[in-house]
Amino acid sequence: YDLETIRRNFDFYEARTVHESSLSPCVHAILAAKLGDQQRAYEFYLRTARLDLDNYNNDTEDGCHITSMAGTWMAVVEGFGGMRVKNGQLSFTPFLPEKWKSFSFHINFRNILLEVKVSAGQVTISNKSNQELNVLVYDEKQNVPGNQETTVSNA
Repeated sequence: YDLETIRRNFDFYEARTVHESSLSPCVHAILAAKLGDQQRAYEFYLRTARLDLDNYNNDTEDGCHITSMAGTWMAVVEGFGGMRVKNGQLSFTPFLPEKWKSFSFHINFRNILLEVKVSAGQVTISNKSNQELNVLVYDEKQNVPGNQETTVSNA
């Protein structure tokens, strides 16, 4: 779908969603990030990450929500990291949340281990494998040779 259709649907359904499910805030964080709404993406991320710490649903005594833990990872990687697979190619459109100095994550894509670091001013992708990989960063093709890193400006 085009971004305007996604935006209309997001705005329509988000206003009607109570977010009582631990699965809900992370998906909304990812979509808000995709739509460029960094503030709402961060708010939904916090809701996901702090679900049990703040006992939003008054049920933490029954155990932790593993879905919320996974959702926190998804909100960072797919939301803030903007990671997608487009036409079989790994793609990143990251942004750094205002209150953060940096973040990083590892991803194994087709048996190639990558470390992605996002900081103010740059995105660095380190290839921890022997095989080179082409990725998209901000829709620009980047080659990441085996056992090397590639840095792209995000300013």
